[in-house]
Amino acid sequence: MKQNMIGWILKHRTLKALPVLLLLLASLFSPLASLVSALLFTLFIPGYIIVEHYFKHLNIQEKLLLYLLLSVLVSTHLIYFLSLAFGYSRHTILIAFFVLLAFLLLFLLCNTKTETRRSNLHLHSLKGVLLSSGIALFAYLVLSKSVWVWHRGYIVLTGSNWQDTPMHYGIIESINNGNFPPQMPYYAGANLSYHYFVDFHTAILEKAFGAFLPCLIVYTNVIFVFLFALSLYVLASYLKNERAGAFATVLGTLGAGFSYLLFFSALLNGQFEPTTNYFFEYGKFFAIPPIFDNLLQQRPQLMGLPTLTTSAYFFYKGSRACSRSCSHGGNLDPTQGRREIALAGLLAGLLFPFHILACFSALLIFLLNFLKNRLSTRLEGNRNYELYFLLLFLPLISPYLIQMFAFAGSDIGLRVLKPAWAFYFVKGEPLIFYLANLGLPFLLALASVLKKSLRQHGFFVYSWMFSMLALPHFISFTPNVWDMYKFFHYAWIAVAVAAGALLADFATMRRSSKFHKVLVSFIITLLLVFSIFASVLVATWNVSTNYPCADVGEYETGVWVRENTPERAVFLTWSSIHAPVSMIGGRLRVLGYVNWAYGHGLDIWEREEDVERAYRGNSSDTVEVMRKYGCEYVYVGKEELRNAPECLKKFEDCEQLEKVYEDPSGRNHIFKIKNAV
Repeated sequence: MKQNMIGWILKHRTLKALPVLLLLLASLFSPLASLVSALLFTLFIPGYIIVEHYFKHLNIQEKLLLYLLLSVLVSTHLIYFLSLAFGYSRHTILIAFFVLLAFLLLFLLCNTKTETRRSNLHLHSLKGVLLSSGIALFAYLVLSKSVWVWHRGYIVLTGSNWQDTPMHYGIIESINNGNFPPQMPYYAGANLSYHYFVDFHTAILEKAFGAFLPCLIVYTNVIFVFLFALSLYVLASYLKNERAGAFATVLGTLGAGFSYLLFFSALLNGQFEPTTNYFFEYGKFFAIPPIFDNLLQQRPQLMGLPTLTTSAYFFYKGSRACSRSCSHGGNLDPTQGRREIALAGLLAGLLFPFHILACFSALLIFLLNFLKNRLSTRLEGNRNYELYFLLLFLPLISPYLIQMFAFAGSDIGLRVLKPAWAFYFVKGEPLIFYLANLGLPFLLALASVLKKSLRQHGFFVYSWMFSMLALPHFISFTPNVWDMYKFFHYAWIAVAVAAGALLADFATMRRSSKFHKVLVSFIITLLLVFSIFASVLVATWNVSTNYPCADVGEYETGVWVRENTPERAVFLTWSSIHAPVSMIGGRLRVLGYVNWAYGHGLDIWEREEDVERAYRGNSSDTVEVMRKYGCEYVYVGKEELRNAPECLKKFEDCEQLEKVYEDPSGRNHIFKIKNAV
């Protein structure tokens, strides 16, 4: 009887995987089925297996957070290493999915225990999911109106601020057009040392489908916004309560400083224009961008923020569980605590190629709390459970660290340390500067220290907040000093949690009358409105600008390049932000926008001079530069003609160049060098 029952369970559980198997088989023939499979295997299945095998005790919101995060991290690494072994292709991606399917089957077969209790889901248990979905929907409404939108014959691609998005398109499309292991598409010939795995994940989805899907960025960005919001809710709810979780989620994703004062000033002076940047001034007083601006287009940060938050959460939660076990003389089982600490190390280690600074920040949070616990506890039997964090963390980051040190001193190795961020960007009185840039949420976080809103969790939150705020004032170890601003965003996680805890205290304080209750609610609402108003301007500005990244002719040129030039072909272009040969065509450039390569630690000055010489010099200069960098093609578009008006005629008259393409509008031209080496 028992054997029959086990046999029935095995058959029943195996049948659960049948739809997934059929979908994978359909993926061999159908691009749409392949895309659905990619979404399933890179966003759900790996995380589901790990969580349901080791962490079944977690609540539904913690599980959902881990399903998605772990799936992105694990699937991207798996496909990366399989691609190193067998080459990056659609077939390799499908092989990875069949490997994950085998693990799913093994999990289902091994998990033969019958469920003794089935918990029912209620909206009450999904508050964080609903709130995070609302914030993600808001991000989607902005992105869907500002990223890859056709408007009057050209493509809109957000505003003209940092323009990270074109760089990410170049990475995604070049990877999917033979650039693997990837060179820098904006600095051909140098290995891509930038933390590009978030773009690699999007490239996997597009490669599975087998066609150019530029709007994928919109949807993947929205998923990561959801994850960050949910991670904030889970963390703050654990440290305080669900009300604090809700406040922290809003402040952490939409909160910002007082830069909206620029808006009111312009409004009063009759100078308001929705397309003007009122929330960020590079190199001026309001120099720290609102976090929502990063959530819209700084893609590595999109993965770094939720993974850092989740790793810190499980490390702290697991450490407390182990401490309670020690304090009770070993009467409590510390197994789950150890597993959660190891999970934190797994998340942080897998994060490294997605965002190096976020990975480093997770390690810093671990070190601060480990040292505090070692110095403050004298419990017998304390076995340093926190070191389980390093058990998975160190092996996972070691290959990347070895690579970094191996290339030390080269163009892609470790860089010389530079003066602190504050030396370049803090304007005026430091105290006023930071109060203005960090705004009401920061003031609320400081007030929470006096109110003791977090009580026994104070060291965890405030050491996180102040250490991240302090780092940019001591040293800069990013190639571009500007990138140290990201530590303010990592501090913002703790700022949001502390501010949310204080607002939760206000919301739950005793009210002597109905008027008092209304007054407290009004004050909290007012604080929230003026904490997030800058992000409203971020959204307004993004959806109002119609900044073109490519017109019809440039789009057709990019498509022609994709279909008619060799993969990994190197193009000479002007060092511009938008170039259809990379964004759409997926080819490599001698030099793209100079701040990209410079920001990733490369010495761009010689190449910048060579590019200018190739376009502004004589024909022999052009040919010499092309041969120097292994170029097969030179592109002439509006940026090239604007910076070197005579270049088109020069190239047409050059005997060593032949025109191979001219778009119907006559504004975009491609020349090929004869007898390319």
